[in-house]
Amino acid sequence: MQTYEGMFLVDAGNPDFHAASEPARVALERNEAEILAINPWDERRLAYEIKGRRRGLYILAYFKAPPGQISDLERDCQLDERVLRMLVLRRDDLSDQEIQSETPAMAVSRRAAARKAEQAATEAKSAADADTADKKAEADTPPAAEADKSATAETPPAEAPATPPDPGDAPAAPAEDEPAAEAPGTDEAAEKPDDAPQA
Repeated sequence: MQTYEGMFLVDAGNPDFHAASEPARVALERNEAEILAINPWDERRLAYEIKGRRRGLYILAYFKAPPGQISDLERDCQLDERVLRMLVLRRDDLSDQEIQSETPAMAVSRRAAARKAEQAATEAKSAADADTADKKAEADTPPAAEADKSATAETPPAEAPATPPDPGDAPAAPAEDEPAAEAPGTDEAAEKPDDAPQA
């Protein structure tokens, strides 16, 4: 058995890689290939339309197969409508490190996961800082009962404010015990009612 590198172009419509790579897996297994590694290479817009598709997912596969089965593998892929294109190269000089190396799609996924983890750590840290600040503020603030007592002790009781009399107000009526004081320059005639005949 020889070691081969295969690049399969499939429809990019499926976000699940396992389901999207199924046509390549089925074709390899049908032709007695031993799959060493299968990874997404990249999802791209195609330079031209292939089988009515404008985008495609490139799948990189390393496998071992008998040399006589490669032509059958190519024929199976051409008959499968889900495989848009494929290319197989013989690669006997591959090391395990090269087979397991990171593809561009894996690097993008790793960076996105790292960015997401960093953002989550930042949010957790800011939440922890806010909790610490709240606890510190609670420790610095006296309890509500003590705060009320201290506020009462420090503030004198409020007195009703004295309001000056309004100059337009009439003078207060004298009390019944006190004789009415007459205003200067008034006589008894002025105290007579208006309806009384004057002499």
